[in-house]
Amino acid sequence: MGPCAKAFVVLGALGMLSVPAPGRAQEDLPAETLAQSTPMFAFRSQGLVPALLLTRSGSAQNQDPRVFLSTRDGWRLIQLPEELHNTSWVWAGRALDGGEIWGITEGMADGRSYLYFVSSTGGRSWRLRGFMPKVSRFAMVETFGMNKSGKGTLILRLDDDPSPDAPRIGHYVYLTKTGGREWAEPMYSAGRPLPPSDVLVPSDQSFSETAPPSAEAWQQILRDYAPPAGE
Repeated sequence: MGPCAKAFVVLGALGMLSVPAPGRAQEDLPAETLAQSTPMFAFRSQGLVPALLLTRSGSAQNQDPRVFLSTRDGWRLIQLPEELHNTSWVWAGRALDGGEIWGITEGMADGRSYLYFVSSTGGRSWRLRGFMPKVSRFAMVETFGMNKSGKGTLILRLDDDPSPDAPRIGHYVYLTKTGGREWAEPMYSAGRPLPPSDVLVPSDQSFSETAPPSAEAWQQILRDYAPPAGE
């Protein structure tokens, strides 16, 4: 049984999603950490929320999503819930008021592709909010919205699926009333659905790197997203 499948068993036995311990901030970013990390999404500092870099650490066979957080003394590594082991970031955004940040990772379990939803109010600690199976492993996250009362909308777009029992090409709309803990069966739409009114703003930047950048490139990224002096 893989790590993701084990997480399902534990959560199912509890009958609810347990909240993992908050992430721990490391004292620095060692060269080996950067050498094993690939940037995927970035947020500039906004209000009391520091700048954040969402990264993938490890290899395709053994990987973890990570968060780099900016502080007055430099960047810190934030560990995420262990249930996210062997998943990778596929989407990230923040609420319109700049407060809450949401991220979605994807991983395989029992031959199916699952999405995992995590959130943070300041970037220093993250919690697993829920998970759900995708209608197809080829479906892409197009839009995600979540309001403060826990009502959310996720829209997946499926452009192609070569499997024999592939679902219809089009859009699939998922709804939750529990902050992502439980999701209703998807509704199919041949055309592009209207985005939810509580849509989250996508990250300030998404990266196209498929492998860790060079040490020099990493230092430039960290400089680009470090908050201005005095913040």
